[in-house]
Amino acid sequence: MTKRVFALLVGIDRYRAVTPLWGCGNDVSVVAEFLRVRAGGDEPPAILPLINEDATREAVIGAVRDHLGQAGPGDTALFWFSGHGSRAPVPDELWHLEPTGEMQTLLCHDSRHDEVPDLYDKELSLLLAEVAATGCHLAVVLDSCHSFGATRNTVRSVPALKTAPSIESLLPELRRAAARPWTEHVVLTACRSFETAGETWAEGRSHGLFSWSLLNAMRRLGPSATYRELLAAARCEVERQVYQQVPQLEPVPPGIADQPFLGGHITPSATGMRMRRTRCEWEIDVGSCHGLSVGFDDDVRVAVPGSELREARVVQVHPERSVVRPIGWEPDDDRQYPVVLSRVSTPTVTVGVDGGHRPTAERVLAALASAGPGGGPSPHVRPVDGDDGGRTSELLVDAHEPDRVRIRGADGALLCGDLTDVGRDGGRRVAAALEHLARTHAVKALVNPVSSLAGAVSMELVEARPSELTVPAHRPPLRPGGDGAVHVRYRWEQGRWVPPTIFVRLRNDSDRRLFYVLLDITERHRVHAGLFPGAHVAPGCVGAALYGRPVELRLPADSRVEAGATTRDWFILLAAEEEFSSSPFELPAVEYAWPGRTRAPLAVTGLLGRLGLAAVHRDAGAVEGSACDWITLAVPVVTEVPADHAPQAPGMSR
Repeated sequence: MTKRVFALLVGIDRYRAVTPLWGCGNDVSVVAEFLRVRAGGDEPPAILPLINEDATREAVIGAVRDHLGQAGPGDTALFWFSGHGSRAPVPDELWHLEPTGEMQTLLCHDSRHDEVPDLYDKELSLLLAEVAATGCHLAVVLDSCHSFGATRNTVRSVPALKTAPSIESLLPELRRAAARPWTEHVVLTACRSFETAGETWAEGRSHGLFSWSLLNAMRRLGPSATYRELLAAARCEVERQVYQQVPQLEPVPPGIADQPFLGGHITPSATGMRMRRTRCEWEIDVGSCHGLSVGFDDDVRVAVPGSELREARVVQVHPERSVVRPIGWEPDDDRQYPVVLSRVSTPTVTVGVDGGHRPTAERVLAALASAGPGGGPSPHVRPVDGDDGGRTSELLVDAHEPDRVRIRGADGALLCGDLTDVGRDGGRRVAAALEHLARTHAVKALVNPVSSLAGAVSMELVEARPSELTVPAHRPPLRPGGDGAVHVRYRWEQGRWVPPTIFVRLRNDSDRRLFYVLLDITERHRVHAGLFPGAHVAPGCVGAALYGRPVELRLPADSRVEAGATTRDWFILLAAEEEFSSSPFELPAVEYAWPGRTRAPLAVTGLLGRLGLAAVHRDAGAVEGSACDWITLAVPVVTEVPADHAPQAPGMSR
């Protein structure tokens, strides 16, 4: 439980220089009423409303600092804005902070009157960073047009500015900032950065469609609902009325977004895939860009977790979503359901078992035969029969010792540590590790051989020089070595090994806006999207991993940093014409996939269940009727300690 809630609620219907709105003040009144009940207790919430004339630029900035700034460790700070949003070109000095080439803005009551500027997203980021620095839990709700990225028809929009603001006209702190502040807070926005947010008529008066939908979700789902669950429920309601307004959640990876509204303990997600009702059909939020495919004879299904079997058949696959048809049950149109894959097509990853010690090999084969749903065969891997299995399979189980096996790749390289006690657990740990490796293998193999985006999407890894904090715009990228990998090296400095750092630029040279996600697959077979969880990159523009900050590459935590040591990462860039979710790709390191071992919270919340990546197949891009084009790029990165240096240093964490 939080100690106290400090809420700043801004609602602006009347403006000095732009067209009026009708429902923003109403939004503030119902939110304030909800907070008084939801956040009531021994110490009532501190709610400060700023409505119409009270919500000048100076007043809003001051209230963020003076009111929300009172929140401390254990408290919650909430900033809710209902009003006009707009856009402006990015100043040259800040290009690396915004891959779309535009900044989002919030209009205060006096914005654009007597040369009073809008409140720009980079300014809001700085203000929120000051609040978050107190140690409080910070949540932001923005119900305005072009709102996604702002911390980062009545429509709540005014025309975009044609020229970039001078950096001198913005907050002085922004002029001194080398990069966008990196703060831990959650943001729920009414729409994507290129969309408009509308108003609706509800209970006899006007409201913001997103505000009203979000409040309905809060009421319906109760106080334990997480931000992620609330956003999904609100999006269902918004999309029943309009098609071109898609509410957004930031950050996407598991973590703070899985806390209940207004803070609290982390609530792990049961699954990363959800089924929801749109205007005329049921759909799930994964598609061909996640690897889901349905062939002519395939029967691919998803199921709601639980003892009662409630399935839906996948009938049409799009790049970012798939249409499903419930089988023998009627879902509630007002609910969104967590689902997992319950039936998939033939696995694509083959396993050969080299049975030098026959009892051990038989236990592994028996575990694979019962590792799937309902005790059936594993949906991720397929054992290869015969003596040639070891030579033709993609994974090889070396079972030459009693109760001990090793898993190797097709090239013979060890893929994880030795797995012991095979007899005691019946080979279940080995089966779980093989399934995990099959999932990461499928992500690497996800390709679209007929994409029209070939040559228009690129990923550039750029050397980061010592003490350099911001990605350079024009420095030539690092070139891959003869093995196709980019090699980076530790350097010996002041008696210790210093890990290398790089920058990552993501280019869009096409003539259309594209949605990018950058995955990192580590040597321990962890898959995460923390470098670039998902954002649109405008035509001719460049995005940057970590908002332009350097990416540090290290050896694994239990590896000794010594001459000749190496590790490998795979950077996988996925680009599509439509937005898609990165969460189904999230996987922990392979050791956390073993049964009976405690899992790190991020690993548990990031998994799309045990069957989460079962649908990543070799022919993922060859789906008839796909709504838009997509492409993937892979760059292997080898981090190494120079072998021609004798000094050694203690192990370093990754």
